[in-house]
Amino acid sequence: MNLKPWFMLVRPFTLIAPFMAVMFGCIFQLAVYNEVNTFWNNFPVILFASFAMASAQAVGQIMNQVEDVEIDKINEKSYRPIASGEINEEKAQLTAWFFSIFSIIVGFSINIYYGFFMVFFLLAGIFYNIEPFRLKKRLWLNTGSLAISRGLLPLPAAWSIFGNVTDATPWLIGSIMCMWVLGWQNTKDINDIEGDKKYGIVTPVVYHGIEKLSIIIAFLSFMSFLLLAFYLGTGLLPSNMATLFILFIPTLWMIYKLMRMDFSKISLENNELWAAFYLTLAGFYIISATTYLIKPYVTLFS
Repeated sequence: MNLKPWFMLVRPFTLIAPFMAVMFGCIFQLAVYNEVNTFWNNFPVILFASFAMASAQAVGQIMNQVEDVEIDKINEKSYRPIASGEINEEKAQLTAWFFSIFSIIVGFSINIYYGFFMVFFLLAGIFYNIEPFRLKKRLWLNTGSLAISRGLLPLPAAWSIFGNVTDATPWLIGSIMCMWVLGWQNTKDINDIEGDKKYGIVTPVVYHGIEKLSIIIAFLSFMSFLLLAFYLGTGLLPSNMATLFILFIPTLWMIYKLMRMDFSKISLENNELWAAFYLTLAGFYIISATTYLIKPYVTLFS
């Protein structure tokens, strides 16, 4: 049995950020609560929760391929197994059901809050991909819905596993990520203009064009870090969260590539900016957690 098509069906590179969201989101929450010493005792729960979040994301990726077979063919995405004919739609849908059930069972076995977060992420995939909702074809509702499900909510979801879901910190950082994702999520559509136009998918890049959208993305990028500065200046976030400004460096590089209209394709899939988007998104979780992990050592030498 050739496993590569099944591997590509879930688009594993896109699952890095949601997996990291839970793994490092839990570390972040435990460190804030001064309970990081319980991490290894709770590691099995954290690991299953991470796989549940990644599974919920995978469901959306599978649904997208099922609904967009003809669009993928036009956009020459032969690496996608449904478009190439390596996996049929029925088997793909069964796989999506498996991941859906897994994420829901794991979610509610952890606690009711995490369970409902899993349900929301799955519903987000349905509303984005499937008629009569099909937010994917509705200008800015498409990217806006992804900004909520991939930017705003993953950290509060991870926080809810062992912490208080009403704590402000994960929601504030999530709002910064939401604005950042609202801009950079558009990189996934840059190479899809031809197929999207033909099938009435009005993405921001189809409607605004690449040049105008580049300015919008740059604006949203700067606004996300201005929002971080506002939270720090008003004391809504502690001063050590200024470490998130580190991510302004890769963001500037991404803006540079964007303004040069450099959308070089990579061997994995899509373009460099798309890959940088997912890696930088994961960086928000990693840096937030690391900041609190090293805080005692920084304090010791300050």
